Amino acid sequence: MTDANPVSARATSDAGGGAGVDHLGDPLPEGAVQRLGTRRMQVSISDMAYSADGKKAFVISGGELHVWDLIRGEHVGAYRVSDHLLAGMDCDRSLRKALFADRSGAVIEWDLEEHREKRRFATGRASLISVRYSPEGERALTLDREASALEEWDLEAGERLILIEAPGESLNRCIYGPDGRTAFVGHQPGDNVYHYDLVSGKLLKIFVDDYSNYDMCLSADGERLLVGTRHKSNEWRLSDYACLETFTGHLGHAVPSVAYTRDDRFLLTGSRDGSIRMWDRKRAEVVKRWYPHQRYVNRMRVSSDGEWVLSYGGDGLLTETSLETGEPRLRWERHRSSVQALAFTPDGSYAVSGSADRTIRVWETSGWRPVRRMLNPGDEVHALSVSPDGQQVAAGSKDGTVRVFALETGEVVKTLCGHLGYVRAVEYTGDGSRLLSAADDGAVRLWDVEREVVARTMKGHLGGVLAVAASPDGKRALSGGRDGMVREWDAETGDLMQTAVAHRGWVQVVAYSPDGRYAISGGRDGLAVEWDLEEGREAQAFVHAAWVEAAGYLADGKTVCSGGQDGRVIVWNRETGEAVERFSGHDATVHALAASPDGGLLLSGSADTTMLLWRLA
Repeated sequence: MTDANPVSARATSDAGGGAGVDHLGDPLPEGAVQRLGTRRMQVSISDMAYSADGKKAFVISGGELHVWDLIRGEHVGAYRVSDHLLAGMDCDRSLRKALFADRSGAVIEWDLEEHREKRRFATGRASLISVRYSPEGERALTLDREASALEEWDLEAGERLILIEAPGESLNRCIYGPDGRTAFVGHQPGDNVYHYDLVSGKLLKIFVDDYSNYDMCLSADGERLLVGTRHKSNEWRLSDYACLETFTGHLGHAVPSVAYTRDDRFLLTGSRDGSIRMWDRKRAEVVKRWYPHQRYVNRMRVSSDGEWVLSYGGDGLLTETSLETGEPRLRWERHRSSVQALAFTPDGSYAVSGSADRTIRVWETSGWRPVRRMLNPGDEVHALSVSPDGQQVAAGSKDGTVRVFALETGEVVKTLCGHLGYVRAVEYTGDGSRLLSAADDGAVRLWDVEREVVARTMKGHLGGVLAVAASPDGKRALSGGRDGMVREWDAETGDLMQTAVAHRGWVQVVAYSPDGRYAISGGRDGLAVEWDLEEGREAQAFVHAAWVEAAGYLADGKTVCSGGQDGRVIVWNRETGEAVERFSGHDATVHALAASPDGGLLLSGSADTTMLLWRLA
């Protein structure tokens, strides 16, 4: 295979990545020998800002201030600012000081160079949501959402200068006007901006009419206000409150974030669809669009040199991209959303991963180097299966199709259409000329892959079918569904052979044992249940104690594995029913497991976007 998307030289070491660290040098959990992907710059963020030199990002998360080196992508510091959740952040014009508001009602001024507290005062407000420096940096605005109270404070004295209340109104953000004598307050729903005089407390104007105010910012000259709302973005002239232009057409409509560039000709809107759009603001035309996130661009900040935009998205990623090209400064090989499916090629040379980020990635197992990235036209990838000859991979998609990709080229060679609803599971059967699929439409389909037609349809589940498996000889098929049932089918005739009331809750996964006599199913009741198919009875149950999302037999047939919502992977001895290995290291649900053909390695894929490779005893 050719390397279609090269990875940094730091990420091409042999499996193991050194003693207890991955390819990037980040620590591995106990028992793991490699991590595919990375959690770098993936964090829950309340707000963020650039450093004065533009080389670092300041991020608040929980009660801490985190510092990320944007050139190297390294976490370089974490500082405890408060014992309470930090709900708001703003930097002064020098970008050397910051204001924080926490949920205890405290306002903290922080030195960003020495990383120490400069001053703190209590507002007596427990629901602060926004804090802002005045233009000269000597006063601060705070907004309490629950009380609908806007207050201005003298920073040095910690004394309140004015209180403006709007009982019953839903206020969600505030910024100073250009002269520091007025304030703009975001409102939802409808009547999106309230303009107040901070000397008299008088309401000067209510303008912008949409469902909700998400973001707003002032132009560099202070003459215009850019507002992002539920269905669009508008630019307003402040001298007469005239709407200058409307920026719309975003997929999903919502504009959670807005920003001005350093060039007065252009502005940015961050969309619900994960895109950033650069607009010619006078013509209201998009001049550039790129997708740094899978969904919701929640925050944007433009660097002081005007070359980069720092954004935070609904996918949990902090990303810096070029305003000129839309390309990220740092290129890490990783999925940007949940890893939903995993598979090895039969010879063990490659591992394949599929994700809700619409991509399929191929990894070379000799050094765990990424060698190919394929964009799935069918949107999210929920299932994968590699053909017996190792040449193709079938992907079940959100759009109800199964697409077959050539592993060598990444091209789509077959498209199997027929399901209505997400395709949740796929598996090649027999010599690879046939393929099983299961979907939310309640059907299991057996495909003639070469002819791209349905050879057989098997129905019986009440609700969606979430899991499917082919017996080793290809003559039978298992399915599991939202009805809590496991069904076994004659794959030759499509007849139902037997049914088991398997789980209290959805059946997420099914698999045959290597000899085909037994099967395992995993469900939302926290159990992985083994079935004796010849006798038609439950053989034993393994208690995972959290929703089981992935399960299967290892190559030796003597052990089974399960992965669940608790982020753990457990390996079980079939003879004793006891856990022989417990692996913890994922920060979210384990959705997929795949064992190497030789049985020595187990790969787990998680909603935390990464995969971990575990060496089995």
